[in-house]
Amino acid sequence: MAPQQQPLSLATIRPDDGVTGLLVLVDADNTLWDTDGVFAQAQVSLLSAVESALQKAGPSAERLEYVRSFDQALAEQHHLGLRYPPRLLIDAMAFGLQGLPQHDAVRRAWNVGLQSGLDRETVSQIEQTFFEMIAIYPSLLHGVSEGLRDLASVGATTVVLTEGSRKRVIRTIEHHRLGEFIDRVFEAPKTVRMFERVKHLARDGQSIYMIGDQLTRDIRPANDAGLKTIYIPGAFQPKWEEQAGTVATFHAATFDAAVSLLLKSEGGTRSPQLASGKPSYLRVQNRT
Repeated sequence: MAPQQQPLSLATIRPDDGVTGLLVLVDADNTLWDTDGVFAQAQVSLLSAVESALQKAGPSAERLEYVRSFDQALAEQHHLGLRYPPRLLIDAMAFGLQGLPQHDAVRRAWNVGLQSGLDRETVSQIEQTFFEMIAIYPSLLHGVSEGLRDLASVGATTVVLTEGSRKRVIRTIEHHRLGEFIDRVFEAPKTVRMFERVKHLARDGQSIYMIGDQLTRDIRPANDAGLKTIYIPGAFQPKWEEQAGTVATFHAATFDAAVSLLLKSEGGTRSPQLASGKPSYLRVQNRT
Protein backbone atom coordinates (compact mmCIF):
# COMPACT_ATOMS: atom_id res chain seq x y z
CA MET A 1 0.00 0.00 0.00
CA ALA A 2 1.30 3.44 -0.87
CA PRO A 3 1.58 5.94 1.99
CA GLN A 4 -1.58 8.04 2.13
CA GLN A 5 -1.48 11.81 2.28
CA GLN A 6 -4.42 14.16 2.47
CA PRO A 7 -4.22 17.90 1.73
CA LEU A 8 -4.29 18.82 5.42
CA SER A 9 -1.93 21.62 6.34
CA LEU A 10 0.65 21.02 9.04
CA ALA A 11 3.92 22.91 9.11
CA THR A 12 3.90 26.23 7.32
CA ILE A 13 6.07 26.39 4.20
CA ARG A 14 9.63 26.94 5.33
CA PRO A 15 12.04 29.13 3.37
CA ASP A 16 14.41 27.05 1.25
CA ASP A 17 17.96 28.13 2.04
CA GLY A 18 19.55 25.30 0.07
CA VAL A 19 20.53 23.30 3.13
CA THR A 20 20.13 19.55 2.71
CA GLY A 21 19.30 18.89 6.37
CA LEU A 22 17.93 15.60 7.73
CA LEU A 23 14.89 13.44 7.02
CA VAL A 24 13.50 12.04 10.28
CA LEU A 25 10.67 9.50 10.28
CA VAL A 26 8.84 9.23 13.59
CA ASP A 27 6.29 6.73 14.88
CA ALA A 28 3.23 8.34 16.49
CA ASP A 29 1.64 6.20 19.22
CA ASN A 30 3.88 5.60 22.26
CA THR A 31 6.75 7.47 20.62
CA LEU A 32 5.28 10.97 20.57
CA TRP A 33 2.39 10.47 22.99
CA ASP A 34 1.28 8.01 25.66
CA THR A 35 -1.34 5.96 23.83
CA ASP A 36 -0.49 3.02 26.09
CA GLY A 37 -1.59 4.96 29.18
CA VAL A 38 -4.97 5.67 27.59
CA PHE A 39 -5.44 2.01 26.66
CA ALA A 40 -4.34 0.80 30.10
CA GLN A 41 -7.07 2.78 31.83
CA ALA A 42 -9.67 1.69 29.29
CA GLN A 43 -8.68 -2.00 29.55
CA VAL A 44 -8.94 -2.08 33.35
CA SER A 45 -12.35 -0.39 33.11
CA LEU A 46 -13.40 -2.98 30.52
CA LEU A 47 -12.48 -5.77 32.96
CA SER A 48 -14.56 -4.11 35.68
CA ALA A 49 -17.52 -3.84 33.31
CA VAL A 50 -17.35 -7.54 32.40
CA GLU A 51 -17.08 -8.49 36.09
CA SER A 52 -20.12 -6.38 36.88
CA ALA A 53 -22.17 -7.83 34.04
CA LEU A 54 -21.35 -11.42 35.04
CA GLN A 55 -21.35 -10.81 38.79
CA LYS A 56 -18.01 -12.59 38.95
CA ALA A 57 -14.77 -11.17 40.35
CA GLY A 58 -11.45 -11.33 38.59
CA PRO A 59 -7.99 -10.87 40.09
CA SER A 60 -7.60 -8.27 42.82
CA ALA A 61 -3.98 -7.54 41.86
CA GLU A 62 -2.17 -7.09 38.53
CA ARG A 63 -5.48 -6.48 36.81
CA LEU A 64 -3.94 -4.76 33.78
CA GLU A 65 -1.56 -7.68 33.27
CA TYR A 66 -4.55 -10.04 33.43
CA VAL A 67 -6.38 -8.14 30.67
CA ARG A 68 -3.27 -7.85 28.52
CA SER A 69 -2.56 -11.55 28.68
CA PHE A 70 -5.92 -12.12 26.94
CA ASP A 71 -5.26 -9.12 24.70
CA GLN A 72 -1.97 -10.49 23.40
CA ALA A 73 -3.34 -14.02 22.99
CA LEU A 74 -6.08 -12.63 20.74
CA ALA A 75 -3.71 -10.32 18.84
CA GLU A 76 -1.39 -13.20 18.01
CA GLN A 77 -4.24 -14.92 16.16
CA HIS A 78 -6.00 -11.98 14.51
CA HIS A 79 -4.91 -10.57 11.14
CA LEU A 80 -5.27 -7.04 12.55
CA GLY A 81 -2.96 -7.79 15.45
CA LEU A 82 -3.66 -5.54 18.43
CA ARG A 83 -6.37 -3.77 16.40
CA TYR A 84 -8.77 -6.71 16.60
CA PRO A 85 -12.43 -5.91 17.57
CA PRO A 86 -12.70 -5.30 21.36
CA ARG A 87 -15.80 -7.52 21.58
CA LEU A 88 -13.46 -10.51 21.22
CA LEU A 89 -11.61 -9.42 24.36
CA ILE A 90 -14.91 -8.93 26.20
CA ASP A 91 -16.09 -12.45 25.38
CA ALA A 92 -12.68 -14.01 26.06
CA MET A 93 -12.51 -12.47 29.52
CA ALA A 94 -16.11 -13.48 30.18
CA PHE A 95 -15.18 -17.10 29.50
CA GLY A 96 -12.03 -16.70 31.59
CA LEU A 97 -13.91 -15.27 34.57
CA GLN A 98 -16.18 -18.30 34.43
CA GLY A 99 -13.23 -20.62 34.92
CA LEU A 100 -12.01 -21.56 31.44
CA PRO A 101 -8.22 -21.61 30.90
CA GLN A 102 -7.06 -18.67 28.84
CA HIS A 103 -6.30 -20.70 25.70
CA ASP A 104 -9.80 -22.18 25.71
CA ALA A 105 -11.39 -18.84 26.56
CA VAL A 106 -9.72 -17.16 23.59
CA ARG A 107 -10.65 -20.02 21.26
CA ARG A 108 -14.29 -19.93 22.36
CA ALA A 109 -14.44 -16.12 21.99
CA TRP A 110 -13.49 -16.64 18.36
CA ASN A 111 -15.89 -19.50 17.68
CA VAL A 112 -18.84 -19.29 20.07
CA GLY A 113 -18.80 -15.80 21.55
CA LEU A 114 -22.59 -15.86 21.78
CA GLN A 115 -22.25 -18.40 24.58
CA SER A 116 -20.00 -16.24 26.77
CA GLY A 117 -22.80 -15.52 29.24
CA LEU A 118 -23.15 -11.90 28.07
CA ASP A 119 -26.01 -10.79 25.86
CA ARG A 120 -25.00 -8.91 22.71
CA GLU A 121 -26.49 -5.62 23.88
CA THR A 122 -24.30 -5.71 26.99
CA VAL A 123 -21.23 -6.56 24.90
CA SER A 124 -22.03 -3.64 22.56
CA GLN A 125 -22.42 -1.24 25.49
CA ILE A 126 -19.11 -2.30 27.06
CA GLU A 127 -17.38 -2.04 23.68
CA GLN A 128 -18.82 1.44 23.03
CA THR A 129 -17.62 2.68 26.42
CA PHE A 130 -14.17 1.29 25.61
CA PHE A 131 -14.12 3.15 22.29
CA GLU A 132 -15.09 6.38 24.04
CA MET A 133 -12.31 5.97 26.60
CA ILE A 134 -9.57 5.36 24.02
CA ALA A 135 -10.73 8.36 21.98
CA ILE A 136 -9.38 10.90 24.48
CA TYR A 137 -6.18 12.75 23.65
CA PRO A 138 -3.09 11.03 25.08
CA SER A 139 -0.47 13.06 26.93
CA LEU A 140 2.81 13.88 25.24
CA LEU A 141 5.73 11.74 26.32
CA HIS A 142 8.74 13.27 28.02
CA GLY A 143 11.01 15.33 25.80
CA VAL A 144 8.80 15.31 22.70
CA SER A 145 8.26 19.06 22.40
CA GLU A 146 11.93 19.73 23.03
CA GLY A 147 13.08 17.08 20.57
CA LEU A 148 10.81 18.21 17.76
CA ARG A 149 11.88 21.80 18.32
CA ASP A 150 15.53 20.77 18.11
CA LEU A 151 14.90 18.95 14.82
CA ALA A 152 13.18 21.99 13.35
CA SER A 153 15.99 24.27 14.50
CA VAL A 154 18.53 22.39 12.36
CA GLY A 155 16.33 22.31 9.28
CA ALA A 156 15.19 18.68 9.56
CA THR A 157 12.16 17.42 7.69
CA THR A 158 10.04 15.50 10.21
CA VAL A 159 7.54 12.94 8.90
CA VAL A 160 5.17 11.10 11.25
CA LEU A 161 4.26 7.53 10.27
CA THR A 162 1.15 5.73 11.50
CA GLU A 163 -0.58 2.45 10.82
CA GLY A 164 -3.71 3.83 12.44
CA SER A 165 -5.91 6.74 11.45
CA ARG A 166 -4.05 9.63 9.85
CA LYS A 167 -6.88 12.00 10.75
CA ARG A 168 -6.63 10.97 14.42
CA VAL A 169 -2.89 11.61 14.38
CA ILE A 170 -3.43 15.02 12.75
CA ARG A 171 -5.98 15.94 15.44
CA THR A 172 -3.58 14.89 18.21
CA ILE A 173 -0.75 16.88 16.64
CA GLU A 174 -2.98 19.94 16.46
CA HIS A 175 -4.27 19.40 20.02
CA HIS A 176 -0.71 19.51 21.33
CA ARG A 177 0.25 22.39 19.01
CA LEU A 178 3.03 20.46 17.32
CA GLY A 179 2.06 21.32 13.75
CA GLU A 180 4.81 23.86 13.23
CA PHE A 181 7.43 21.15 13.82
CA ILE A 182 5.91 18.35 11.70
CA ASP A 183 5.90 18.43 7.92
CA ARG A 184 3.94 15.38 6.82
CA VAL A 185 1.90 12.49 8.18
CA PHE A 186 1.81 9.18 6.32
CA GLU A 187 -0.71 6.40 6.96
CA ALA A 188 0.49 3.00 5.78
CA PRO A 189 1.61 -0.41 7.05
CA LYS A 190 5.23 -0.18 8.16
CA THR A 191 6.87 -2.61 5.76
CA VAL A 192 10.30 -2.68 4.17
CA ARG A 193 8.68 -1.65 0.90
CA MET A 194 7.00 1.34 2.52
CA PHE A 195 10.27 2.54 4.04
CA GLU A 196 12.00 2.14 0.69
CA ARG A 197 9.32 4.29 -0.95
CA VAL A 198 9.57 6.95 1.75
CA LYS A 199 13.33 7.09 1.10
CA HIS A 200 12.49 8.77 -2.21
CA LEU A 201 11.56 11.87 -0.19
CA ALA A 202 15.21 12.39 0.57
CA ARG A 203 17.51 14.64 -1.38
CA ASP A 204 20.88 13.42 -2.55
CA GLY A 205 23.15 13.00 0.44
CA GLN A 206 20.37 13.51 2.98
CA SER A 207 20.59 11.33 6.10
CA ILE A 208 17.43 9.39 7.01
CA TYR A 209 16.48 8.16 10.49
CA MET A 210 13.53 6.23 11.91
CA ILE A 211 12.54 6.77 15.55
CA GLY A 212 10.07 4.33 17.09
CA ASP A 213 9.03 2.27 20.11
CA GLN A 214 8.44 -1.13 18.46
CA LEU A 215 11.25 -3.37 17.28
CA THR A 216 9.01 -5.43 15.02
CA ARG A 217 6.94 -2.64 13.44
CA ASP A 218 9.30 0.36 13.47
CA ILE A 219 12.92 -0.71 13.77
CA ARG A 220 13.25 -4.00 11.89
CA PRO A 221 11.65 -2.94 8.57
CA ALA A 222 13.49 0.39 8.65
CA ASN A 223 16.77 -1.44 9.28
CA ASP A 224 16.06 -3.77 6.37
CA ALA A 225 15.39 -0.77 4.11
CA GLY A 226 18.78 0.67 4.96
CA LEU A 227 17.73 3.45 7.35
CA LYS A 228 19.44 4.43 10.58
CA THR A 229 17.16 3.64 13.52
CA ILE A 230 16.64 4.87 17.07
CA TYR A 231 14.67 2.70 19.48
CA ILE A 232 12.79 4.23 22.43
CA PRO A 233 11.32 1.31 24.43
CA GLY A 234 7.66 1.87 25.28
CA ALA A 235 6.01 1.20 28.65
CA PHE A 236 4.13 -1.79 27.19
CA GLN A 237 6.19 -4.44 25.44
CA PRO A 238 4.19 -7.35 23.94
CA LYS A 239 5.93 -10.69 24.29
CA TRP A 240 6.72 -10.80 20.57
CA GLU A 241 8.70 -7.59 21.03
CA GLU A 242 10.84 -9.26 23.70
CA GLN A 243 11.53 -12.09 21.25
CA ALA A 244 12.26 -9.83 18.26
CA GLY A 245 16.05 -9.94 18.46
CA THR A 246 16.26 -6.75 16.40
CA VAL A 247 19.10 -4.29 17.00
CA ALA A 248 18.62 -0.57 16.39
CA THR A 249 21.42 1.82 15.45
CA PHE A 250 20.83 3.68 18.72
CA HIS A 251 18.78 3.26 21.92
CA ALA A 252 17.36 6.18 23.88
CA ALA A 253 15.18 6.55 26.97
CA THR A 254 13.28 9.63 25.80
CA PHE A 255 12.50 11.42 22.56
CA ASP A 256 14.76 14.41 23.22
CA ALA A 257 17.60 12.01 24.07
CA ALA A 258 16.97 10.24 20.74
CA VAL A 259 17.24 13.54 18.90
CA SER A 260 20.45 14.38 20.76
CA LEU A 261 21.95 11.06 19.64
CA LEU A 262 20.86 11.71 16.08
CA LEU A 263 22.38 15.18 15.99
CA LYS A 264 25.59 13.97 17.61
CA SER A 265 25.82 11.21 15.00
CA GLU A 266 25.47 13.84 12.28
CA GLY A 267 28.22 15.94 13.83
CA GLY A 268 25.83 18.51 15.28
CA THR A 269 24.33 19.38 11.89
CA ARG A 270 23.70 23.13 11.75
CA SER A 271 22.73 25.29 8.86
CA PRO A 272 24.75 28.39 7.92
CA GLN A 273 21.85 30.67 8.84
CA LEU A 274 21.33 28.92 12.19
CA ALA A 275 25.00 29.35 13.05
CA SER A 276 24.55 33.06 12.49
CA GLY A 277 21.53 33.12 14.84
CA LYS A 278 18.83 32.96 12.15
CA PRO A 279 16.60 29.86 11.96
CA SER A 280 16.84 27.83 8.77
CA TYR A 281 14.30 25.29 7.48
CA LEU A 282 13.80 23.00 4.51
CA ARG A 283 11.07 23.55 2.00
CA VAL A 284 8.47 20.81 2.26
CA GLN A 285 6.20 20.31 -0.70
CA ASN A 286 3.05 18.40 0.25
CA ARG A 287 1.76 16.39 -2.67
CA THR A 288 -1.30 14.18 -2.78
